[in-house]
Amino acid sequence: MTAPAANLAPTSFVSDGLFRSALESSPDCVKILDLDGRLQFINRNGADLLRVRDPAALLGRSWIGLWAEPERAVVSRALDAARRELQRFTAPARTCTGELRHFDVVLSPLRNDIGDCIAILVTSRDVTEREEARLAAEARERQAELHAAVLRSAAELASVGGWEIDFRQGLLVQSDESVRLLRGGPSVMPMERGFDMYDPEDHARIGELLARARDHGERISYEARYTRVDGTRGWVRIFGEPVYEDGVCVGLRGAGMDITDEKVAQEAIQRGEQRLLLALQLAGLRVYELDFPTHTVTRHGASPATLDREPVFEDIWPPGDNTYMHPRDAERVRAQWADPDAGKTPVRSEFRVLRGDGDVRWAFTVAKMERDAAGQPLRLLTAVIDITKRKRAELEMLQAMRKMREQQEHQKLLLGELNHRVKNTLASVQSVARQTLRDTNDVCQARELLMQRLMALSTTHNLLVKTAWESASLRDLVATTLRPYGGPFGCTGPDLRLDPNFAVSFGMALHELTVNALKHGAWKGSGRIDIAVEPGDDEVVIAWRESGGPPVTPPARRGFGSRLLERGVAGEVHGEVKLDFAPSGLVCTIRAPLSTRLQVVQPEAA
Repeated sequence: MTAPAANLAPTSFVSDGLFRSALESSPDCVKILDLDGRLQFINRNGADLLRVRDPAALLGRSWIGLWAEPERAVVSRALDAARRELQRFTAPARTCTGELRHFDVVLSPLRNDIGDCIAILVTSRDVTEREEARLAAEARERQAELHAAVLRSAAELASVGGWEIDFRQGLLVQSDESVRLLRGGPSVMPMERGFDMYDPEDHARIGELLARARDHGERISYEARYTRVDGTRGWVRIFGEPVYEDGVCVGLRGAGMDITDEKVAQEAIQRGEQRLLLALQLAGLRVYELDFPTHTVTRHGASPATLDREPVFEDIWPPGDNTYMHPRDAERVRAQWADPDAGKTPVRSEFRVLRGDGDVRWAFTVAKMERDAAGQPLRLLTAVIDITKRKRAELEMLQAMRKMREQQEHQKLLLGELNHRVKNTLASVQSVARQTLRDTNDVCQARELLMQRLMALSTTHNLLVKTAWESASLRDLVATTLRPYGGPFGCTGPDLRLDPNFAVSFGMALHELTVNALKHGAWKGSGRIDIAVEPGDDEVVIAWRESGGPPVTPPARRGFGSRLLERGVAGEVHGEVKLDFAPSGLVCTIRAPLSTRLQVVQPEAA
């Protein structure tokens, strides 16, 4: 098959609308695999066929991993060869609901224009009915062969060959039927030659039986392999009883029949039972057969991995009334069997098993009940398989999906918060730019002021990032703003915890106060700055005091810093800001109520 366009990756086939529509319209299960054998596409009919609720859950998974262990070797070989040429095989597989189906699978290489295989197209057709019909036909054929063997045995029995041994003359006399069964040979021969048809290892056993019959008058009955006159091999069953004259055993008289077909049939049955047992073991199935009249349990198949002991009759019936089934699951199982139609069709159940070692495992069972004419149970046949790995995988998948949803919600919340922060930041930048440009007509000076104020805004943002934008420390904000300038300062009183919005406004205000101290205040000379925090019962006072600098004169007009303090800072916390341009130094007092936005976190050490 050639791809729709050259040099396309497997996902290109999936994205090709016409190609995808063709695949979706197929009634079969159609998949596209990449060269590593991982699913890139599955059509809706295929998902329904596999009983998959969410087809997207299969994408990216290994196709080989969807098969059971016995079939994986065949699937792997077909997948490797499909890169070169079309492959086809038929194999059983279980759907996601545990149902066993048979699929006719065709693998075709998808090639680009230069002939390189770039993907594998897999078409799986459900041929369960056909396979079941074939298997049923084989079973009927085997049954017919068995019936034919029985009929042939009956026909042979109807022409039983007679024989007689005369101990006095040492002769073996055979009837015409016996000669026919032996396919030739004399009808009268020395008694010793009668042993020649048996295998040497059976001579001693048969001789001992003849001796006991002669000496003690016991009847003889035995089966043995023998060689016919024409060299063919078979099995014979011999019956005989002593012949007496005047109270003395003078010979034996009896019959023999060829039981070769019976033996062949028995061997065929034994081989069939062995194959069935092997199949059960490979599938991990344990089969229990309950006989109600005798109250017994017969077991077949793999050793039970679900239970830590073999169940007895009472552990299986009545269903749900036992100690190993989880109580919550037992109610559901009892409800299934309470249905009047239960047992007429196979009853399928999943339940948890409480092992004696404390481990909890999952079991899947299919049970079929046979009843007598009065409706009383006669025989229950149930198959059990351990599905713990599958259930744990389902649980892990559900947990992963739940975690993914939580992460998506958290991501959505973070994106909303980020959007809010970005809007606030842009509003702050816009306000700073507008106020800066309003206060000066000098473009160079405006640019310098704007850069300084934006750096102050960035400094506050860096502090907030460290606490995931939850809050900022007053002491950290003071130290980060004032320390780079190298002037003497101090901070007394307890630390305060500022919410993000107030931290941004207060940080900008600290920057304006610091720049003013450098240009006109304490740090223009050899003075210092002291910041004091004075908490009250329901409010806190933050005081900025400058001292030791040149005499201070009130400004002729209110600048950006004054407006930021008196409007921005005060409005942010519903407080009051007072600026005192005393000759000895500027004093800025901020009085604000304590709240979740402004909290005292540590009292001053004694």
